Amino acid sequence: MSMIDSLSVRTKIFLTILFALLIRLFPISSLFSDGRVTFVSYDSYYHMRGILYTTQHFPEHILSDPYINYPFGFDISWPPLYDLTVSLLVLIVGFGTPSTSTIELVAALFPVILGTLSLIPLYFAASSIFSRKVGFYSIVVIAVMPIHLAVSMFGATDHHIAEILLSTTAFTLFIFSLKEGFSYDLCRELTKNDLLACVRSRSVLYAIAAGMILAVSVLTWTGSPIFIGLFALYVPVQLALDIRQKRPSGYLLVSSCVMYLVALAFILPFVASMVREGYELSAAFVSWFHVLYILSMLLFVFICWVLSYLIGKKGKWLHYPFAILFFIAVAVTGIWSLMPTFFSNIVSGIGYLLGFAENLSTINEALPLFWDQYGNFTLGSVWGGFGLFFFVTLVSFLFILRKCDPSKNPEVAFFVVWSIIVFALAFSQRRFMYLLSVNVAVMSGYFMGQLHSWIIPKVVKEHGGKRKKVQETHNNVPLILALGVLLLPGFLISVAAVSNPSIMPSDWEETLDWVKVNTPVTSYYNDPMKTPEYGILSWWDFGNWIIYRSQRPVVTNNFQPSVRETAVFFLSQNDSAASSILDARKVKYLLTDISMVKGKFFGIAKLAGEDYDSFFDEETAPKGSSTVTTKVENDKFKNSMLVKLHVYDGSGSGNYRLLYESNTTVTNDPEVKYVKVFEYVPGVIITGKAEPGETVYGATTLVSNRERKFDYYNSAVADQDGTYSLVLAYSTQGSNSSTYAILPYTLIGDKSRSPKEISVTENAVQAGEVLQLDLV
Repeated sequence: MSMIDSLSVRTKIFLTILFALLIRLFPISSLFSDGRVTFVSYDSYYHMRGILYTTQHFPEHILSDPYINYPFGFDISWPPLYDLTVSLLVLIVGFGTPSTSTIELVAALFPVILGTLSLIPLYFAASSIFSRKVGFYSIVVIAVMPIHLAVSMFGATDHHIAEILLSTTAFTLFIFSLKEGFSYDLCRELTKNDLLACVRSRSVLYAIAAGMILAVSVLTWTGSPIFIGLFALYVPVQLALDIRQKRPSGYLLVSSCVMYLVALAFILPFVASMVREGYELSAAFVSWFHVLYILSMLLFVFICWVLSYLIGKKGKWLHYPFAILFFIAVAVTGIWSLMPTFFSNIVSGIGYLLGFAENLSTINEALPLFWDQYGNFTLGSVWGGFGLFFFVTLVSFLFILRKCDPSKNPEVAFFVVWSIIVFALAFSQRRFMYLLSVNVAVMSGYFMGQLHSWIIPKVVKEHGGKRKKVQETHNNVPLILALGVLLLPGFLISVAAVSNPSIMPSDWEETLDWVKVNTPVTSYYNDPMKTPEYGILSWWDFGNWIIYRSQRPVVTNNFQPSVRETAVFFLSQNDSAASSILDARKVKYLLTDISMVKGKFFGIAKLAGEDYDSFFDEETAPKGSSTVTTKVENDKFKNSMLVKLHVYDGSGSGNYRLLYESNTTVTNDPEVKYVKVFEYVPGVIITGKAEPGETVYGATTLVSNRERKFDYYNSAVADQDGTYSLVLAYSTQGSNSSTYAILPYTLIGDKSRSPKEISVTENAVQAGEVLQLDLV
């Protein structure tokens, strides 16, 4: 017998949970240094914005943030419980006056705690549905599953892991309630008027606990109606199976209705205190929508049961699905007619979850599971998220349907419905792979349990005159090898993920720190009640970084307000059109990076309403005996505001000047740095006489903060009277900027060829002064 076999089940579970904790803590060595945390991904930074504010003003939380959608502000729809919980822990750990370092450290550890805790309900769910062996293998799988680890590692301060923990806990408790009620006829107690015996039953107690968890999920995640609706979708399926098997369904009625009633009672006072004017029936905010939604699910379940009771008496179970479909059609029509706002919220919510919203196609995590942004089929997302586990799950699901007989086991039927619905969500948007991780873990655990039985089968032995099946474990090397093959890919992907987490690049870190120190401080960051002085424009991906790290307002962020307007600016071919957007938004600074010019350009073009291919020309070149066609950037691409800024340092425009660039060089011809900061200025206006129709150029040489020399120019065409008006963005004297000119401007016309020099002060650039210089 091996040392592993000699360990007790509890010891194995403890060691698995300990391993899950340690691997999720692994990034702490690289993400926590000098008392500061580098958080994972984007949304973590806005959670930190909320956590920082709530810690300082507990229990208040940000309802509307003037640092988003500048200068109009943005109403925050995220439910507050996640940030409130972290803030409370921070205050406890920090004895009421925590430092920023303490706040960040506790917030970074919180997803690790939730991720580790999520193994507990998973074990009980898998054990209850199948067996303890499956339960154990399920937590082994999820301990190393890449997608689960990605949302629960150190620094991944986002509510996704809370969704996993809460939904798995609610589903587990509901499964317990089903199993208890299925084996204990609750309706018989009710018939005997023994209500107390019914209430005291474990089935009801588990349903009460499930309802409380559902209510907590509403206060934690905007998408909580997914969980609430999943139970209701399961109920008619189970009722149809019960009619077919000619068995009573009182257990299902009690479990479902008690759960919904408790959730309703629990959420009511919170909705009454949190509902906001203008969002009374909004699915995006905690509102009366959630009360009506839970109530509608309760009524749906009850009517489904009544129909099953009436149809079940006649014994024609095939009539039931048609009755349910008819009832749904009538209910939908009624809600659409009587409560159009409530109906539209449901429809828009379903559309968003299924990926029908237009802007979702430009978000990588919102893409369909098997397709990339260009519409090409790919398995990269499932391999990166699950390793071999996803493919094992496909086989395991068929085994479960065949061997576990969902028609006779309500908990198996529930798991099947749960898995199908969550897979549909993940299929529509790959971001929901983290919810699917639980189902993949259980089905992989089931497969591994079957593998265990196949490799080490039980044999029948007699002991004391009794025959008993026992498992011989003299040689478990084949089992270890087989399980290792299944676990190794996911483990290696997870190790790579925790070794190189998806964090803010160092170029962005240094840039945002520079912005915080070297640009004017804006007001109301810790008191977000009024509009700050100016805003920053960048692509939406980087908005949360800018808000938290630089503490500056942004036009758009990861909530994507004004994202179309931002895209139009970056692809604008016209300076005056671009400037009108910045003027309306009171933008003073712009941040760009190389990914906007490269990988993100497709999404920017799509949101701007532009044809991506129109920015490229096709060139055909010989290659051996054949030819190869490649896409080449054309003048439309080069004349876009984004490229003029990031690649050509504002040349060709008179209102944008480079202030700062990060250290990393990404291309050498021309030399381009990773991240750049520009200032939007009125620009000095040079006017004078030239030849009619003559193009006048103004140019100078500058040195960036990285000691990179570059030429800046702009041009203007003289009118029919020979008057030109040229706007230039940089000063040549009196500037304290880290990017500075080393020569005065040289102005020359393409006809006269008679150059003249002029110096420009910083005050002239900032005030939009007009200077006179005749070229003829």
